[in-house]
Amino acid sequence: MVLLMLRRSWLYLLIPLCAAGLASCVEHAWEVRTYPLGQKVTLGHLTYVAIETQWYPALGEGPGARAAQNQFLLVRVSVTNGGSAEAASPNLTVEDSAGRRYPELSDGEGVTDWIGALRLLAPADSLTGNAVFDVPPGHYTLHILDEDNQHEARIDLPLNFQTAPTETPGLDLLKPEQAAPAAK
Repeated sequence: MVLLMLRRSWLYLLIPLCAAGLASCVEHAWEVRTYPLGQKVTLGHLTYVAIETQWYPALGEGPGARAAQNQFLLVRVSVTNGGSAEAASPNLTVEDSAGRRYPELSDGEGVTDWIGALRLLAPADSLTGNAVFDVPPGHYTLHILDEDNQHEARIDLPLNFQTAPTETPGLDLLKPEQAAPAAK
């Protein structure tokens, strides 16, 4: 009788311990969040900031210009390695509202300040540049990953057809006396 009671006591202790052990082995679901353009997003040791987007029908000028199959979407991105070891920033993808994904182009020919296809970052190092995609015009989310490709986040890329900012050399828009003379 005493032996039977000892077996039951061990069983009552063993069941919760086994359940706790199994629960720690289960991979927990990672919630994929969407962040607004311009907000810092940290995944693992990498911190991303998508700064701006620009659309182009072609890259470069003249007869040697590189034409897009659809439109070139340039996303200006900054990536920082906050870890203590070298880390690779995975390639990016964008997803349209219908769920179609488009990979980052590995050829940056004609892209000003191209971020590159292979991005190795030393500890505390940052890299800023343009990632390029050939996509139909539309609203997209940028998919970013941690250095181990284990966790994902998204950055909302609102639709705008802004190209490179236009500047007039020598004209300061804050000073009214520099305004162009009126036609006579």
